[in-house]
Amino acid sequence: MDGAERKVAIVGGGPSRRKAPFDDPSWEIWAFSSRKWRYPRVDRWFELHHMTDLRQQLATYRPGRRSWRGYMRMLRRMECPVYLQELHPDIPNGVRYPIEEALERFGRCFTSTASYLVALAILEGYDCIGLWGIDVRRKEYLKQRPALKYLLSIAKNQGIRVVLPRQSPLYIPKTPRLVRTRALYAYDWRSKHAWWRERVRRRLRRLRRLKRLRRRRARR
Repeated sequence: MDGAERKVAIVGGGPSRRKAPFDDPSWEIWAFSSRKWRYPRVDRWFELHHMTDLRQQLATYRPGRRSWRGYMRMLRRMECPVYLQELHPDIPNGVRYPIEEALERFGRCFTSTASYLVALAILEGYDCIGLWGIDVRRKEYLKQRPALKYLLSIAKNQGIRVVLPRQSPLYIPKTPRLVRTRALYAYDWRSKHAWWRERVRRRLRRLRRLKRLRRRRARR
């Protein structure tokens, strides 16, 4: 409908995802998560991690998470656009995320997948941005909160309506305050400042220790 408000629901894997407007066709659904939960409807999917990084993150079983093979199978079968760092031959509906445009417009602020989605919604001129299933309460996600506040503040200052779930911890400042990060989330995964890979680093250190121990035993 001409003149209708363009609305996008950005949906992560947190508990409030169940409240997202899946049944309301006036909302586009942009989703991301390696959790096993099935989304009733998705218009765009986002997997912005480098494939090596993603494979290492999904190498260890975690309750409620997909395996590497299972997740890749899901991405391969998706009928909607799948936004990636770079196009991948096994994902036929892959679309390259416009990282250069996002960095030029907003700076090196990106600390979560959700922040990239908010930036893209602003760049594409949406009138309303809603966030569901994006849990920034937990300790490991505290580093992600400032960038979201910055980007949502930009959105509101441009006249974009922002919708958040009840009891959301996100406070949107009146004035955008630029946030800079040493390591761009997902993209700078090789950086020593890539804090989201700490669990992977611990596992790889354990594996290296085990290999050294086995070699020592084999020489005895």
